[in-house]
Amino acid sequence: SMLQMWTALTTMLLLLAAAVAAASGATTHGGCLPSCGGVDIPYPFGIGPGCFREGFEVECINSGPVLAGTPLRVVQLTLDPDESQVMLPIGWQCYNVSDPDDTYNNWDYGNTTMNKDGVYRISNTHNMLVVVGCNTVGFVASKRTEGGADASAFNTGCMSYCNNSASAQDGLCDGVGCCHVSIPPGLTDNYFNFREYDHSTMMEYSPCDYAFLVDRNNYTFRRSDLKMNTKRTSPVWLDWAIRGNSSISGDIPSCKQASKTDQYACVSTHSDCVDSTNGPGYNCKCSSGYQGDAYLPNGCTNSMFFLVNVLIVTITS
Repeated sequence: SMLQMWTALTTMLLLLAAAVAAASGATTHGGCLPSCGGVDIPYPFGIGPGCFREGFEVECINSGPVLAGTPLRVVQLTLDPDESQVMLPIGWQCYNVSDPDDTYNNWDYGNTTMNKDGVYRISNTHNMLVVVGCNTVGFVASKRTEGGADASAFNTGCMSYCNNSASAQDGLCDGVGCCHVSIPPGLTDNYFNFREYDHSTMMEYSPCDYAFLVDRNNYTFRRSDLKMNTKRTSPVWLDWAIRGNSSISGDIPSCKQASKTDQYACVSTHSDCVDSTNGPGYNCKCSSGYQGDAYLPNGCTNSMFFLVNVLIVTITS
């Protein structure tokens, strides 16, 4: 009858809404906090003992999530794409008015270690390096190598110059007061440095040099940024992957290797393994037609298949 059809349709819409809400929300181990400060915390991330995979711990501090062991505030965590957005500090050095060549004890290179377990890489597809200042070269450096305190696998940066106080223009970041450059993949930590140049004639309008990583779509230069707050943070996307595996000594597994071990992370049925595109390791995705959390047993579900079955049962009953 028409009433049965209407009841079935209403039921299906309600179930669809519930399924969409469940799929968009966090999926966690039972008894674990599903969110903190309005941010979903899906497994393998988690808060508290037994709630996270090694390297993926999040702490809920002052009603907001941070990457465990760091001051980095988490804005967003997603499973597909495998990304997290955090707020990273900027690097800066400010010159001395009485001695413009002196930056001693007046700098902070924004050095932030967030990779104790090697989970994160700074996304080269989503972020850029920005250097702000007049007469400066700023650069971001990769994680220190075994070659010594000043040895890095690579540096990448750009130069910014000004002829006078009116040179820099709002909205333009092309080498006058502000420059930007793409970053390579594989960047593991946040660390900036500068080459020092004479600032004696520009202390009034450009007393400092600044460098920071930022979401490509989340920064527009303003001339006022030549005197920006050194406590500023910027939104940066991190790529994450399953990179550690105690069963493979000294090796970070690919999908093919990991699937043969008891550490394999893609535990849900209807899940697929994908090798990481930024650094070694792999990620887990729900198979086509399924959604949810591939890192949990039975985490990938086919809500549409379930709804069609409910609809058929409802109509025929």
